[in-house]
Amino acid sequence: MSRKKQAPKTDFDIPEYQMESLARVLLPIMQEYLSSEQGQKDYAEWQKSQLNNQQSNNKESR
Repeated sequence: MSRKKQAPKTDFDIPEYQMESLARVLLPIMQEYLSSEQGQKDYAEWQKSQLNNQQSNNKESR
């Protein structure tokens, strides 16, 4: 018996087939951007901000 993968719950009432269609359109665009020089720089900045946010949250929870 195969199990169907459950889609994550969202607040949107968008059918799964429409979400998949959107993902098929956006994925190549996102991949191209992230492989570009500007995309690499932006991703590095985002990672740095995430690390800073994580460290701030850890300090507050102590």
